[in-house]
Amino acid sequence: MPPKKKKGKKKKKKKDGDELTIEDKYKQTLDEIEALKDHLTVRKELTRRSKVTSEEWKERMLDAENDLEVEKQDYQSVSADMTRQYKTMQTEMGLRIHQLETDLEKTSKTLEKTEADLKKTREEKDKIERLKNDEIKELQMKIDAMGMQYETVLNDHLDKLIEKIGGARAKWEDHSTMIQTKHKHILLDYGLNPQDI
Repeated sequence: MPPKKKKGKKKKKKKDGDELTIEDKYKQTLDEIEALKDHLTVRKELTRRSKVTSEEWKERMLDAENDLEVEKQDYQSVSADMTRQYKTMQTEMGLRIHQLETDLEKTSKTLEKTEADLKKTREEKDKIERLKNDEIKELQMKIDAMGMQYETVLNDHLDKLIEKIGGARAKWEDHSTMIQTKHKHILLDYGLNPQDI
């Protein structure tokens, strides 16, 4: 009889030891999951920062558009002022045309210069407008590219996280199957049928 009791005690000790090992592994798996959650939190912070950067680029784009609008308004003011001066000159010339025959050529040259300046101003305005539009397009492309890059990075990390969890689960299932098989053999060694228990 005493040897049978010893066998029973040994069986209990092995079973308790195995339960502690399984518990430890379960806690370890929970710790790994917490670490992965922390990693995911870091990735979320990176995504938040990318959104902030994107908003900053949008603000820059709005500033560029505002600058362009100011340039347009300045151009309109210059254009209106030049038009007013031109009309004033025409009125004065109409009143004094018979007295200022000699000055007419000079005034015509001044007018040509003014028109050349106006044309030059328009060309400069068109050039500035093209540059601003190109800059806006470039900024928009950069914003779009950054958004796609951050989305790709986030998706890659989520895929890796899923892969790690799947690997841990497979290891856990393999280990669980091994423990069950081991217990089954121990029970059979003691002459017990696992299905009867």
